[in-house]
Amino acid sequence: MPMKTLTCTFFNNFLVKQLLMPVLLLLAFPSGAQEATKALSVQYAPGMVVQLIAPATDPEKRHLRDLYFKKNAETAQRHGYRQDGVLIVDETLVGDFKPNVFVVSHWPSLKAQKTFQALPLFSGVKSLRRKAWEALKLYDHELDVPLEMTFTEDKTYTVALAWTNPSKPSEYYDYMAALPPLLEKVGGRFMHQFNDVVVSAHNPNELAPQQITFVEWNSKDGVEKLQALPEFAELAKKLQSGTVRFELHRVKARLQ
Repeated sequence: MPMKTLTCTFFNNFLVKQLLMPVLLLLAFPSGAQEATKALSVQYAPGMVVQLIAPATDPEKRHLRDLYFKKNAETAQRHGYRQDGVLIVDETLVGDFKPNVFVVSHWPSLKAQKTFQALPLFSGVKSLRRKAWEALKLYDHELDVPLEMTFTEDKTYTVALAWTNPSKPSEYYDYMAALPPLLEKVGGRFMHQFNDVVVSAHNPNELAPQQITFVEWNSKDGVEKLQALPEFAELAKKLQSGTVRFELHRVKARLQ
């Protein structure tokens, strides 16, 4: 369902001028004879923990978020936390949760993240989070292989989160396995899939999705083109029966 996104400057206090790995780059790629295309590229090494932060933000609580950053940012950075980029949510196509953005960030290792979380101040951090954001979900994924993702201004992207049906989990994975040739027909491609996700949220009973998937599209209406394919209607039944919850967000990279 369409939504109006709220423009917010999220985690700006975490921006750093120099990063060794991962590398946050604004690149210029050739596009036609004279134009250049801006892009956001993130690179990660095995053992790093990629963190996607999904906030629902109330503009009236900006002062609480500023306080949160002031108390927390430097300590988190000393333990290796870095923000690497922001994906603005243009539209939530499926799902009740409607974040403003996805902040792409990382910890250098699971040990570094756990060391920060073990600090006495961390209980205060979690308490202030609940006050400063209407909702805040942090999805963590520890990498076992290198990862690079590039988001360009001439493409559109979707982030899908899937909670599989315990009684029919194979149907969701059958759906995903059948998607690549259909995506190719409409100018889409898989970028990366996160499995073994750990979630932290205001709600202590929040369950982690079994998979988070990034897809790149040549056009903004790529999802609609996919859904219009005759062969997709039957395939979509596997998605419906194979999940108990599903979110799909159309996003674009924030480029400086």
